[in-house]
Amino acid sequence: MNLIYLFADQWRRDAMGIYNPDVITPNLDCLAGEGVLFDRAYSSCPLCSPNRACLLTGRAPGKTNVFTNCKPDVDCHLREDTLCVSDVLKKEGYSTGYIGKWHLDKPDGRGGWDAYTPPGKKRHGFDFWYSYGTFNDHLHPHYWDTEGNYIEIDQWSPEHETDVALSFLERNKEKPFALFVSFNPPHSPYDAVPKKYEDMYAGMGMERKSLAWAQHPENVGDLIPEGLDLRVAARQYYAAVTGIDENIGRITAWLKENGLYENTYIMVSADHGDMMGDHQLVAKHIWYEGSIGIPLMISGGGLKPRRTRELVSGEDQAATILGMLGIAVPECMDGMDFSPLLRGEEFQGHKSIMTMAFPSTQERIDEFAAKGLDFMDYGWRCIVTERYKLAVNKGRQYGMEQHTYLYDMQEDPGENISIDDPEVMGQMMEELRYWCRKNNDRFCTES
Repeated sequence: MNLIYLFADQWRRDAMGIYNPDVITPNLDCLAGEGVLFDRAYSSCPLCSPNRACLLTGRAPGKTNVFTNCKPDVDCHLREDTLCVSDVLKKEGYSTGYIGKWHLDKPDGRGGWDAYTPPGKKRHGFDFWYSYGTFNDHLHPHYWDTEGNYIEIDQWSPEHETDVALSFLERNKEKPFALFVSFNPPHSPYDAVPKKYEDMYAGMGMERKSLAWAQHPENVGDLIPEGLDLRVAARQYYAAVTGIDENIGRITAWLKENGLYENTYIMVSADHGDMMGDHQLVAKHIWYEGSIGIPLMISGGGLKPRRTRELVSGEDQAATILGMLGIAVPECMDGMDFSPLLRGEEFQGHKSIMTMAFPSTQERIDEFAAKGLDFMDYGWRCIVTERYKLAVNKGRQYGMEQHTYLYDMQEDPGENISIDDPEVMGQMMEELRYWCRKNNDRFCTES
């Protein structure tokens, strides 16, 4: 059995036609109907690098050495000796490939946050390499190939990366393969999208009128940039999703034309979402659904269609990949293997999951250190259950007052009102303590 893992950056869960009929995603809607659709998948840390590390390592965010985005001023990167799902797949004999955004290595002085990943252990078992660190000019991307050659392209990145993916598949179709493709859009800048997709949304307001959004808590999340027209940005954001849908359709069409669809698992997801104006915020790094809720579907491979509300976290995906390929999950992986659910077997999922964020700049890290404190014990933690959400914010900088929020997502899907329910609060705090103990996380000091 083969694997194709496709994920987009900053793609919120409801930005898909099956959830929002205004969004044009016929190929994704078809895939969701043919396979298993997870309605409650979450980013373990709603920031690019940390959740990418969770997806690949199967480990909780505090255990990967990737606690924030890999950037010049912070010693944060995926260590060479960290076992990734790709290392396991390589050892099992798969032809492995990685295409697109990596964002797991420390920048090396080439400019900005971008980073070159040299051949060797830093590529974690990927034989074929066509990637870059992070670079947001979607219309004029660049890459480093398997041998380390630098390549500049004048083509929208998802389209070009799909061209490269199809070439990889053609070369490897006679043997087991595992291909990961990381699309950068719909990550901002929102206007870096081909006009043909944006024109599909001409005249559409794309306003989210179903919910009235309360103001966000102070000192958390990303404010709407001055001058950004959210209606225009929404059209461009959804246009990028439509373009990604078209290119995912090219890959699934190739599989079907070559008789490989039933022998290949196609997994589609994202690293985190985008607030897109909800609660007067954009981007991510907050506990609201727009930020932490991600799409997740697994199709092909002979799977029977089903839809589930089981809670899935970022670190669960690596274990599930190995489980559905019949490969033992290494003990170092924290995530839960959901493959029994995919096979229709009896399955006991999570009662709750935890997502989190940490202080993310060297200045803030140094502030905690000067007081004899470990910055990893701060930031915020969020617990999600079937109905409720708890967010405890100790602050991403020293000296902030702790705030706690409890939402009833059944009665208040917009997460606007923090409810006062001592019984539920007690249950949710116990779940928080459980996850802190499990992850050796000292955020929660109670036993």
